Amino acid sequence: MLLPIRILFLLLPCLLLLAKPAWAVQGHGDPEGLVAHLVGHLLFITATVFLLYHCHRQQLKKSGWRHFRSFLWIILGWNLQTASGHILREYMPAERFLIANGRIAAFQVTNLTDAWFYFTRLDHLLLVPALAFLLAALLEWRKTP
Repeated sequence: MLLPIRILFLLLPCLLLLAKPAWAVQGHGDPEGLVAHLVGHLLFITATVFLLYHCHRQQLKKSGWRHFRSFLWIILGWNLQTASGHILREYMPAERFLIANGRIAAFQVTNLTDAWFYFTRLDHLLLVPALAFLLAALLEWRKTP
């Protein structure tokens, strides 16, 4: 058992040195990649709504379920925010983006649609609290015998 762990610790630094950057924001490919990605969001939204309905119907109010419902509501908002951002990106004029060194450096907000698009880029403002609520639910459920 110790030999595979030692091999892993010897190989891990080599793998890390050979790794290439993986950017947080990546393109989906034209146009099938975006469609498939949006279908994924639609399925995620459907599953979230089903879980919210199930929690309501079963009247799940014991320890952890309040946190889990909060997680579901926020993750539903995140999904709607992010999916709308993917769609809006397709319609944003190129002149709204300031490109520096081959990357987007700034975005010019001129109307409410632009402001919403900019907000969709800040999806972590919803995702991080949602995951905190999920963690709180899991910790509560762990305490329950």
